Amino acid sequence: MAETSSEQNARPEEVAAYVATLARELKVLVERHDLAALAYLLDLVRLEAEERSASKTNRFA
Repeated sequence: MAETSSEQNARPEEVAAYVATLARELKVLVERHDLAALAYLLDLVRLEAEERSASKTNRFA
């Protein structure tokens, strides 16, 4: 999948926030289908992505 110009210009913390959102949504999906290991891994992804998005945006707060 090719990147659009807006994706190429996104800051790392914006990408991390987007990944956190996707991971949260995917976790709901996999939990509905009793895929516990995937749900666990997606939760780890979400936590890491949220931390990375917050650490950059709140660094000077």
